[in-house]
Amino acid sequence: MNLATIIISAIIGYLVTYISTKWVINIAKSRGFVGKDINKPDKPQIPVLGGVSIVAGFIAGAFTFLLFSNDSPRSEIIEKVIVSVLLSSLLIGYLGILDDIFNLRQSIRAFLPIFASVPLILYSSGHSIISIPFLGQVNFGIFFYIIILPAVLTITANAFNMLEGLNGLGAGMGLIMASALAYIGLRSNGPTFYAGVMALILAFVLFSFLLFNKYPAKIFPGNIGTYFIGSVIGSIGIAGYMYTALFFLYIPYAIEFFLKARTKFKGVSFGKISPDGYLYWDDKPNSLTHVVMKLGKFKEYQIVAILWGIELIFAILAIIFQEIVIKI
Repeated sequence: MNLATIIISAIIGYLVTYISTKWVINIAKSRGFVGKDINKPDKPQIPVLGGVSIVAGFIAGAFTFLLFSNDSPRSEIIEKVIVSVLLSSLLIGYLGILDDIFNLRQSIRAFLPIFASVPLILYSSGHSIISIPFLGQVNFGIFFYIIILPAVLTITANAFNMLEGLNGLGAGMGLIMASALAYIGLRSNGPTFYAGVMALILAFVLFSFLLFNKYPAKIFPGNIGTYFIGSVIGSIGIAGYMYTALFFLYIPYAIEFFLKARTKFKGVSFGKISPDGYLYWDDKPNSLTHVVMKLGKFKEYQIVAILWGIELIFAILAIIFQEIVIKI
């Protein structure tokens, strides 16, 4: 595969995200799609639906790669990877934009990712074996298609949506996760390599969006953004058979799930703000963000940096253990 093609595709994704994010900021303001930045003293109104630009950038990058790969001897494998990742992710992105507009019930949020897993189930037909560290290869048979795949996509999409609420948090976490999958994939062969290309495109897209979403945020990703990022990461992990990496990358989100479960998923990730601009939480923690707030006196961007650091540790573990699996 031509390295230039990969780089051009990633750059296209970056540029389309950058341009469309500026456009969405202006449009969202004029149409009233704004939300309060609760972690700021003056609670400014910030444009939402930034996930639209993330979707646009990722599609542009993926289609560019697909276009330049038409004459590749492995074009059939490339098409299967890209189409399965895009279809599943776009279906969940659709769920996100519906949730942004209509505030959907939890049951609907849980059902659509199961339906969205169908393209990945068709893609994975004949591949029901998962390599597990220290256990070797395990064939799950029919349960792989009817339970494991839908569960993985549902968890990766919904869990990512839970840990959000601070400027740049979700986009930065997604950037770290996508970079880890890109590193693993681009050092591999076959479908895993092409899934790595998709992860690299996503990393460039998220970096571009983060320029506007970092503290102080000029735009929020909205549910369409968080659901889409989570589903793309999950879809890439499934399409590239990087299940071990997904396990480690989502450990912080598993912790977040249990913290939110204590509140029957009514808890928030926001903090309370002190007069001098520090975030704090004086109740039982509902989120990993609250756990960090209880560790010391931090401003919003410092809390985000700490959580990025935690995710980076698990990303390194994901790379190490995925490489162990590859050697099995």
